[in-house]
Amino acid sequence: MKFFENLKKAAEKTVSTVAKKTGEIVEDSKTKYSIFDLKNEIEKVYTEIGKEIYAAYKEDRNVSEFIEEKCKTIDGFETSIEELRSKLD
Repeated sequence: MKFFENLKKAAEKTVSTVAKKTGEIVEDSKTKYSIFDLKNEIEKVYTEIGKEIYAAYKEDRNVSEFIEEKCKTIDGFETSIEELRSKLD
């Protein structure tokens, strides 16, 4: 009977370890997806900046405040990405 008790304990430990690792993998995947999503948001802001600069050029107007606001938005996304990356380490 001792053999079966030891086998049961080993199986329980293995299941516990697998469940823990699976949870970690899922959490890492969520974090990586969040980073990917934030990078896409940054690309959208870059596009907005480019479009606005071109429109301002055509209309001969200043867009420095708009650009500063968008750059701050990008900075916020970059900060969030760094925080998420630190979770992965």
